Amino acid sequence: MEQFKKVLDSLFAWILKVAMVMLTAMVVIVFLNVVLRYGFHSGVHWAEEISLVIVIWFTFISMALGVKENLHINITVLPRKLPEKFFIILDVIKDALEILIGAILILFGWKLTLNGARSFLPATHIPNSINYVVLPIVGIFIILYAVLYLLEDLKRYKKGGVQS
Repeated sequence: MEQFKKVLDSLFAWILKVAMVMLTAMVVIVFLNVVLRYGFHSGVHWAEEISLVIVIWFTFISMALGVKENLHINITVLPRKLPEKFFIILDVIKDALEILIGAILILFGWKLTLNGARSFLPATHIPNSINYVVLPIVGIFIILYAVLYLLEDLKRYKKGGVQS
């Protein structure tokens, strides 16, 4: 399983590099468009469209990163005096919900991608599916990382709540 996690991490590292390049490109495109619009009273007609596509991709890649790094928001309402197994059960429930969310992203993201292929973005004439194809990709990563966490939590539960 450790080998699988290394492969998954290296694949996701590549996606993060793509996201960084896309974010840098978006900053350059928006900056250029602002300079052209306010400095020269012209602009790049496709800049807003491409920036929106990049923001959509970056948002969903960040969502998968949140699952990978376990960065979800936690609210600790219950006192920590409760048994460790109780909190492990909550972690298992969280992992199961993340798997469900990943499955929803894959299923409905694929449907949106297929439907989006029928229409085109107005300025660039790129198929609208470019906005949605990131959903199944991210859904796969979310499920894989959530399953890894689920297996770790179940192993901790079997050991009686002791951290491994």
